[in-house]
Amino acid sequence: MLLIRIPLFYMGIPIIIPELKWMLIGEAIAGGKDMYKDIWDFTGPLAAGAYSIIHLLFGKSVVAYRTISIILVIIQCGIFNNLLLKNKAYNQNTYIPALLYMLFMHTSFDFFTLSPVLMGMTFTLLGINNLFQRMDNTTRDDLFVRIGLYLGIATLFYLPFFFYFIVIIISLLVYTGSILRRIFLMMYGFSLVFILTSLYYFWFDSFVLFRIEYIESIFSIERFKYFSWSQFLGLAFVPVSIFVVSYFKVKTLGRYINFQVKIQNVMLMFIMTGVLAILISKEFSMYQLIYIVPGLAFFTAHYLIAMKKWILAEMVSVIIVGALLLNLLFPLKQWLFINEFVSYDNLIVKETPYDAITSEKKVLVIGDHLDIYKNSSLATPYLNWQFSKSHLENPDYYDNLTEVYQNFNNDLPDVIIDEKDIVPTLFDKMPTVALKYIQHYNMKNVYLKKK
Repeated sequence: MLLIRIPLFYMGIPIIIPELKWMLIGEAIAGGKDMYKDIWDFTGPLAAGAYSIIHLLFGKSVVAYRTISIILVIIQCGIFNNLLLKNKAYNQNTYIPALLYMLFMHTSFDFFTLSPVLMGMTFTLLGINNLFQRMDNTTRDDLFVRIGLYLGIATLFYLPFFFYFIVIIISLLVYTGSILRRIFLMMYGFSLVFILTSLYYFWFDSFVLFRIEYIESIFSIERFKYFSWSQFLGLAFVPVSIFVVSYFKVKTLGRYINFQVKIQNVMLMFIMTGVLAILISKEFSMYQLIYIVPGLAFFTAHYLIAMKKWILAEMVSVIIVGALLLNLLFPLKQWLFINEFVSYDNLIVKETPYDAITSEKKVLVIGDHLDIYKNSSLATPYLNWQFSKSHLENPDYYDNLTEVYQNFNNDLPDVIIDEKDIVPTLFDKMPTVALKYIQHYNMKNVYLKKK
């Protein structure tokens, strides 16, 4: 991990737009705002809470995000390797799964940040560990409750982890003799996490917003596409190819006991639901593939362990390591004209014409370009344009206008950058707010608060 990441950090890893957004959320919550009520976005509640704690401890620090991500990956490597050894998933004890898990966590440089899917994966692995214990004929009621609790917590970090919960239910029904009461215990554990979270937001009068912005967001808003499908498939070609080869080799090379075959089938289902997770995720980027890293590492390790000739296994290992590192470095460093096929322009935070006037200011961006916030703080709840436009584009409705007026007065921006040309209409409806601003002399879509 350190041999790979420290040199890359020294060479420079760009900040990505989701990372900037998470830092804005952490800063806003640490400043006393409530998620969903005062910050409109689909980020998971536990992820948002983690970002706020990081901001309180380290400030708006990219280094903190990336250092904690390293620690989490190391912990996950340990959990993943331990659960496979303890449940006898392979014919021998080995650290190869941990090594491969770490390598697959370097598929793309946006894996390096502290994303909700990375944080949630820690609890997902704990849930998988309890599932495999049950499949190995361990029957305790607390095991089922813990599976539900772990997957519930993971889903509050990253909503698509709900599919892991579905796969676990199917696995218990198909591969174990679990009675219905114990299945309900697991569902109770999963539901309990959501019930307690819902009560928290209900207490602070924002349960409806939590439901709309987090749970219902998978249906109600368009996704942020940082890559086209062709670019995404190009970047995912190497890890997916390694998986395909490994899976078919595993099925032809080895002889496995019944329990090992069950584990293989479960891990395959986890990978298959990864397609659904990517389809419903609201941010279409490479780091979503963290969802399937356990499955990729599991089958690749199986392939290497099943090889009878150790020289061949060593050669294949070197090829896998080289392929994954080159898959990381070529797009990151734009080697050999790869920028003609894959572009990170939509993902990376870039300089903007507004940097000089937004630095160290409270800013409202009416639009999708979050990179404008890189040296500033969020004003008003309107972080996510997909949620905000229903308010800001419809000031003729009295309830909308009243709430917009209150949001402005409660957290007046120092700078408003209007990419949608709706501020003139808003100011016509809110003359007392309009009196507090002047239009920038050079950039007509920029409004500055009067000193």
